[in-house]
Amino acid sequence: MADEATEEEAPKGGKGKMIIIAVGAIALLAAGVFLGPMIQGMLGGEPEAVAVEGEAEMAAEPVGKDAIYHGIHPPLLINFMDERGKGRFLQISLELLTRDEAVVEAIKTHAPIIRNNLIIIYGDVQYGDVSTREGKARMLEMALEEINKILTEQTGKGGVEAVFFTNLVVQ
Repeated sequence: MADEATEEEAPKGGKGKMIIIAVGAIALLAAGVFLGPMIQGMLGGEPEAVAVEGEAEMAAEPVGKDAIYHGIHPPLLINFMDERGKGRFLQISLELLTRDEAVVEAIKTHAPIIRNNLIIIYGDVQYGDVSTREGKARMLEMALEEINKILTEQTGKGGVEAVFFTNLVVQ
């Protein structure tokens, strides 16, 4: 009889332990989901962005007017040589940031000159430049300078604040 009583208690105790463990696991999971973001915010908040040299100058600062983005379409297709003399292709899609609708109209009007000069500039790029973050930042800087130079020559003022890659393919 003593054996029968022990056998009856063991299954009950086993189920009870399993229920307690399951409830505890669910409680820990819920606490992690709800308290995790709050604790992260108290400890460190959002991680700070690390700027690459040259990118700080391209970062657009709010000026009061809404940002207007205008794309250079179709994408630029440029052929260039790598360091071994092998022919490579570069496909680039760019978006320009301005805050003036008149600048967008000037970009549309002078798109053939802008496209031509960007193709010429990017035709001299080195493969190593295209494959590094610093090289890409320099490519954006060159485009910004060239576009504002063209707009200044054609209209008397620049007005493009930043240039962004929306597609960059090297083959």
